[in-house]
Amino acid sequence: MDELSQINQFLDRIQKNWNRVRFALGAYLIATTLTGLILSAALFFYLEPASASYFVPVLLLLVLGRYLLPYFHSDSLKNMDRDQAALLAEKKYPNLKNALINSAQLGNLINDPARENIFSTAMIKELLARTRKQLSGLDANSVVENNQTTPARNLFLATLTVTLAATLFLPDFWHQAFLNGNRTANTSPTAIAGKDNQKQETSTPKQSYQVTDLELTLNFPSYTRLPSKAIKPSDGSVKSLPGTEVAIKGKADKNFNEATLVVNANDSFLMESKDNLSLMGSFIVREKGFYQFKLKDASGNQILLPKKYPVKLERDQNPRIVLFPANPKPVYYDSDKIQVFYEGSDDFGIKSIELVAQLGDKTTRKKIKNLKESEKDIQGKFTWNLALERLEPGQEVQYYLEIKDNDNISGPNKGQSEMIRFTVFDSQKERENLVRLQDELTEKMIALLATGLVEANILKTTTKDALYGKKLLASNVDALIEIIGLAQHIKNQAQEFGQFPQPYLTLLNNIISGLKTIRQEKIKAIDKIQGTLMKPTPVGYSMHPIEILNDRMVTHLEKDILFLIKITNRQKMDQVLDLESKLSELTEKLQEEFENIKNKNSPLNSNQLKSKLNQIQQTLKQLLDKLAQQNQSLPDEFLNSKSFKTMNLQEMMSSIEKVQELANQGKMEEAMEQLKKMAEELRNFAEQLNQTDSSTEELVDNQMMEQLDESMRELENLEKKQGKIINKTSEINQKLRKLQSKKFESLVKKFFEELKKDVESIRSILEEDKEYLNQHEAMKKTGKLLEKESALNQEIQSLGQKAIDSSLKDDLAENFAELNDRRRQLSDTLMELNSLRTQGFQEFKEKLPELQKKYDSLKELAELNDLNEFNLLFKNTYPEIFRWQGNLRKSRNLLEGIGDKMAADLRQVTRLNGEISKKLGSLKRSIEASDESLLSEEDKNKLKKLAQQEKNMRGKTEEMRKQFEEMNQRNPMLPPALAQSMQRAGRNLKQAEARLSQNQTQRGIESENKAMKSIQETRKVISELKSSGSRMSRQGKPQNQTRLGTGSRRDSRRGGAVRMQKEKVLLPSEDQYKVPSEFREEILDAMKKETPKNYEQLVNEYYRELVQ
Repeated sequence: MDELSQINQFLDRIQKNWNRVRFALGAYLIATTLTGLILSAALFFYLEPASASYFVPVLLLLVLGRYLLPYFHSDSLKNMDRDQAALLAEKKYPNLKNALINSAQLGNLINDPARENIFSTAMIKELLARTRKQLSGLDANSVVENNQTTPARNLFLATLTVTLAATLFLPDFWHQAFLNGNRTANTSPTAIAGKDNQKQETSTPKQSYQVTDLELTLNFPSYTRLPSKAIKPSDGSVKSLPGTEVAIKGKADKNFNEATLVVNANDSFLMESKDNLSLMGSFIVREKGFYQFKLKDASGNQILLPKKYPVKLERDQNPRIVLFPANPKPVYYDSDKIQVFYEGSDDFGIKSIELVAQLGDKTTRKKIKNLKESEKDIQGKFTWNLALERLEPGQEVQYYLEIKDNDNISGPNKGQSEMIRFTVFDSQKERENLVRLQDELTEKMIALLATGLVEANILKTTTKDALYGKKLLASNVDALIEIIGLAQHIKNQAQEFGQFPQPYLTLLNNIISGLKTIRQEKIKAIDKIQGTLMKPTPVGYSMHPIEILNDRMVTHLEKDILFLIKITNRQKMDQVLDLESKLSELTEKLQEEFENIKNKNSPLNSNQLKSKLNQIQQTLKQLLDKLAQQNQSLPDEFLNSKSFKTMNLQEMMSSIEKVQELANQGKMEEAMEQLKKMAEELRNFAEQLNQTDSSTEELVDNQMMEQLDESMRELENLEKKQGKIINKTSEINQKLRKLQSKKFESLVKKFFEELKKDVESIRSILEEDKEYLNQHEAMKKTGKLLEKESALNQEIQSLGQKAIDSSLKDDLAENFAELNDRRRQLSDTLMELNSLRTQGFQEFKEKLPELQKKYDSLKELAELNDLNEFNLLFKNTYPEIFRWQGNLRKSRNLLEGIGDKMAADLRQVTRLNGEISKKLGSLKRSIEASDESLLSEEDKNKLKKLAQQEKNMRGKTEEMRKQFEEMNQRNPMLPPALAQSMQRAGRNLKQAEARLSQNQTQRGIESENKAMKSIQETRKVISELKSSGSRMSRQGKPQNQTRLGTGSRRDSRRGGAVRMQKEKVLLPSEDQYKVPSEFREEILDAMKKETPKNYEQLVNEYYRELVQ
């Protein structure tokens, strides 16, 4: 039937595809097997007689067998009939539901009469029709997957790749394997023959032989690249590198039938003979020992000659390498790049150079260079990017360079450079040191402040002479120098970190600049007092200047101390929060691990558990140490004393040890409970820290932040107004320029005709000077000497490097002698150059093309009648002529003939430049004078209104300048650049107002743009201050906390208001920590009598409490 034939054709196509895939798979498997067997045999003979000659081939065969055997046991290589093809199609297309296999089996029975008792013909036909219909939408080519051969193909390619790699990287791989194979085949029959001949030696008398006229040829290993060495005549002794082939020729004193070379009494090698007297053979030097000759006489006796010829080994020296770090430092940042130079050498050839670094317990290697061509000497450099390594802060790193030679016989041999050590920069530690320096700075400033307070009262209540005032000022100056130096050091350190906000640096800048000004004023006062000593005191002399300076110093110090302590406390609190965050993360991770162990999701690893508990202990200890330090220098509300006692170190440590013990005993439930208690305590403590952090006084108060916001809005308004003024002025200016172009068109054209003549005259003068200098004999000689000087400098540089590179070699003295000779030649050349007296002219000659190019551009602009561009370029060009006039005039000992010529030409060029400048000035004045007449009354009125608007804006900028100055005096964290920018804006607005009033539109636009730039700069400073400055007000506004470079922000998911617990909180009363108003007076009274004990400590505590 037609349906049955179509079904059979479908199955035949599947069988055809199966056979095609089966053939490809078999081809790959056969090729892989043959390649693997050939490679294994070659490796066996190549590595013989080393022990690896068995291990490597067997390992290779095992690996291939592991992948090949499954294919031979599978059905992939078996033939397929139609029923199997149908089953395969059913597996590919499950929707057939066995219809294809049923059709394939029942279709052959349709003409069988016996099947009528079982199946009806109609039923079979219906099945065949349905099956054919289903097959019409199927693709027989997709039943057999072509990717079945992919693993076999990949295995063949891998085997082929290993074979190619062995061919490329193992020297003389196939040749050596072939030689060793032939040698093994030849030695076997020789050994058998030797055993047979031993029996005959007892029956036949032996003859005595002597070998003379020995000649040796040493064929060194290929990696040495040494030529063959012939030793003729030779005493037979061999001394060479391992792997050397020794070819031996000699003559026997009697005829012999066969000659054998015996090495170390073990290995025998058959020798060739042409006339039964001469003998030739060879062997490979592998170890120290000897060799002998064994001859076979006519009777068949084997005679081993007694003389033993020694075989000695020469050693391939280890390669050498020297390391030269370009920027050696004891400390590097983890993002730095280390550049190293190196010089390596080997007696035969270098294979590779690597950088070996010890990073803690881990050793890393970096390839620097692989040499395909075996060079004996090499120089180069390498840059190691530390950012690519996983370095920990404070980690010690050791590194060196390792060099390998190309010895493929017994090597490769290795050598290494000296080891270099450095430490990774620990930013956290350095920031802590910076906080300590800030504390020290605060203490010094408080001590000076206390002195100023005491002395202020003394100066007001008693009368002191000039000598007392001088001593007081001198002591203050010394203290200020020390404070300024420490503040400058802190600022430099903070700038190196690069993560501190601008307000922090602004505070340090204001402290330094303010105290410097006070110090200079005190020094001037000392100079004035010095002038009055030992002289009659003037009637009007008083100590008031000293009192004023002292009061100014006290005021400045009080303000600086206040904000310095605020910002230092903020840094300390940030460090505490970072440690608490780290501790919470470690605790949560440990709790998650306990949950996994409890749920049997992961096994118990006691070492890993102990390591994590140790990390928690160390972090907890650091945290409590920080809190202890904080509590020593802060009032009690920084950390509640009760909460501090609950965080007892010993109790927490014992709790952690208990968790460890319970976990080791397998009591996971109890360990979890103990860990939850510890986590709860940490959470409560985190909430207290968050409350303390939230209640910390702002570095910039709410009123000042509101003023900055208001100033920002005003600046935006000023910028909009100024933009509108610029646009209106530009419209009037464009209208005016159109009118002027019509009126002065003929005048400008005539003007540029005259300018072109002047420019052309200058160009001709400069061209004439260029030609004159090129043709002058002295200048020609100067050029040749300069070329010689340049060549000698290059040679000196090259020879200097060569002398440095040969520091470990024998030709060092020769290189230095050649270097000194070049230096003497250079000295003679320079003396000859000076004698020519043309150095100044040579410099002018070199700059002359640049001048000519500018005047060429001026000519082009003159032809285009572009007045503005011509004027701008001319302003930048003619001063250079004055400069060269001055240079040649000031130069001494110049050659007279050239000097007179150049001076006269430059004077002529200067005169022409003056004419051009006059013409430009007169034309510009004529055009500006026409502004008044060309402007309409309407435009003049507009300009007056714009001038009035500029005046109003100037008044606003003056108010803002005063406001910024006042804010800077109240808070030194605000930069003085705010007031300075507004001052520049006011000055430019004033210029714009004056120019607009005088109807000078073009110049007015220039002033307007400058004013706009100053306003924008002020806006930018305020924007940066708000974004990277201190914390914003919390009254309905988001927080923008400055972490002052101490770490990441705190995770709001742990502790804080998000997980606030209910507990009793003791709120302090209003006057609980209020400093008594009489405290300052009590200090002053006490100072009058006697300095109290622990004076400085009490004053420090007072001012720390004062700012809280």
